[in-house]
Amino acid sequence: MQYLKVFLFPLIILFATIWAQAQNGWVRESGGLYAQATLSTFSSGDYYSVDGRLFDEGSTFNSQVLLLYGEYGLSSRFTGILDLPFIVNSFSTTDAVGGLGNLRIGLKYGLIKSLPVSIRIDIEIPTDDGVKYAHAREANSLGIVERINLPTSDGEVNFWTTLAASQATADGKTFASVFGRINFRTQSFSHQWQSGLEFGHLFLNKLYLIAKFKIQDRFRNDTSVGASFLYGEGTTFTSWGITSLYKLDDHWRIVASYAQFSDLIADTRNIYTGPVFSLGVALER
Repeated sequence: MQYLKVFLFPLIILFATIWAQAQNGWVRESGGLYAQATLSTFSSGDYYSVDGRLFDEGSTFNSQVLLLYGEYGLSSRFTGILDLPFIVNSFSTTDAVGGLGNLRIGLKYGLIKSLPVSIRIDIEIPTDDGVKYAHAREANSLGIVERINLPTSDGEVNFWTTLAASQATADGKTFASVFGRINFRTQSFSHQWQSGLEFGHLFLNKLYLIAKFKIQDRFRNDTSVGASFLYGEGTTFTSWGITSLYKLDDHWRIVASYAQFSDLIADTRNIYTGPVFSLGVALER
């Protein structure tokens, strides 16, 4: 049997994680809880190759993810973090396949009690071997129903280290954060680095608007065009977006996000690009 082969990272996992998690220097108070469920959707036919060329693949890649994310204050300086995505991937020419994405477990430590500066360590654990086939909706000219790998987990362990610092005005209505992070990948994948900024303001004591800017690049630049780039190997991008958080009452919030990509700083490589829309509900106490 013939197979369609696609070197595709489950990008919606990346997108949902980018915009669901706030990269800042604050830690939760002891016993403090933040839990969020977010539904994100992505659809695009624009693919940038590993050398930065834009291709129209002839079909549209679609992905939806339900991300469950939580933070809990273990002490006055330690915060535990957990997120788990449920993902459905497809092309416009294939059926859909779904499953669990990588499980991420993290620990954030407040470095300075008097200042919101923190270091965070995450381990990203695969939930399967990174192989999940979707079948074409129609047979090809030879009468063969081809299949394509649309993984919901990348099949390898990742170790993330994040350093973040934040500052807020005296009334707490305006804040800014800056962060840098490194992803140490296993199985001979290239290590990655990310950095970004977040700026937010509280309007009418009810609505937070948060602008986010982020870049991702790789440490190794000698990967050849003919090599395998399955699971985001060689993926670089510049992303920006805005998140709104509306306070329904003292504990419940509605969260909505929009994200997009550009070539402003890091080149767009080995990635499908397009808008990412997210809507969720959060509990804070």
